[in-house]
Amino acid sequence: MKRYLKQMISGLIIISMGIFLMPMSISAEAENSETGITESEQIMTLETDKILDQGENTPEITINSVHSGDYWYDDIAGGIRIVSYTGSGGNVDIPATIDGKIVLEIGTDAFNGRTSLTGLNLPNSVRSLGMRSFYNCPNLDSVFLGNGLITIGNGSFWGAQALTGIIIPNTVTSVGYAAFTNCNALTKITILNSSMSFDGDVFGTIPHLTIYGYAGSTADSYAYANLRPFVTLPSSYVDVYYSTHVQNVGWQSSKKNGEISGTVGQGLRLEGIKILIDNSEVDAVIQYQTHVQNIGWQPMVSNGALSGTTGLSLRLEGIKIELDGVEWNKYDAYYRVHAQNYGWMDWAKNGQSAGTEGMSLRLEGIQIIVVPKDSAAPGSTATPFISSLN
Repeated sequence: MKRYLKQMISGLIIISMGIFLMPMSISAEAENSETGITESEQIMTLETDKILDQGENTPEITINSVHSGDYWYDDIAGGIRIVSYTGSGGNVDIPATIDGKIVLEIGTDAFNGRTSLTGLNLPNSVRSLGMRSFYNCPNLDSVFLGNGLITIGNGSFWGAQALTGIIIPNTVTSVGYAAFTNCNALTKITILNSSMSFDGDVFGTIPHLTIYGYAGSTADSYAYANLRPFVTLPSSYVDVYYSTHVQNVGWQSSKKNGEISGTVGQGLRLEGIKILIDNSEVDAVIQYQTHVQNIGWQPMVSNGALSGTTGLSLRLEGIKIELDGVEWNKYDAYYRVHAQNYGWMDWAKNGQSAGTEGMSLRLEGIQIIVVPKDSAAPGSTATPFISSLN
């Protein structure tokens, strides 16, 4: 009898608990209805996060993929998509063409998990970065995005833990979900397109990130909505143009806003350089001087004048670039050089020396960009110059 009574009491307790919990379930369902997120959608979101966080680490190489040098690629309309990288890492200059075909896209997982990758130069030909294209590259500390890039896919730079700053060019129209999640050293990101769209939570819980952009831009709104510090950039954008005189080549065609002038991997010296900025909307000029073999530092010149020599077979070894004029203090000039025996050196800024001195090493290539004052650096600034005279 006692046992029977205990069973009855237990049953009543269970029924009571069910009645008590039912309103809570109904209330929770109502709350979900108010947010517009169903339980199945919540599960789907969690699953998407799980897939993104794990990464596939399996580049999409198919039977139709082609292997050439350090890359596998697929043919697509108008050019090719890089689907896998097989090189040794370090600072990687992705070519604008492979086998005479234009590189238009970096595919899903193409560089996923490349721990040896430390630097990335993206050519202007590339239009899009696929999902997880540079996922989990923890030593990637320098990223230069070309001025043809339009979309940055979900999780593109997830886990680039050495990256401290990046400039998103004004050609980029959208950045995908979690594109920079887990880039915990990232402190500055400069966004030059006032209407660039953000696909949800782009940055995750990066602790000390400041967003730089234009007043009233989507970057401004995103920073406000996500409680991120925001710094307003000057209203004008400055284009910089430059041309180099190269051994056995002569004057190359003009390059612009961070494009590579000169050569990489061909052992050819730079002999002269001309630099010019479009100052139609800003009262500033650019001035520069070079360190030349057998001569040393030449006098400063400005706005398109020749620095260096032609016809004398003398190598450039170092360079300094700075801005002058009424509004020079609204902008920063960044530049870096590809030096013999060293490859790409770090970025110099506003009159700092770049290259080498007293070591008889040639400059082979150069990149130059002018950005609004205090923007993110294009990459590492630790060691732009080495001198044996110190």
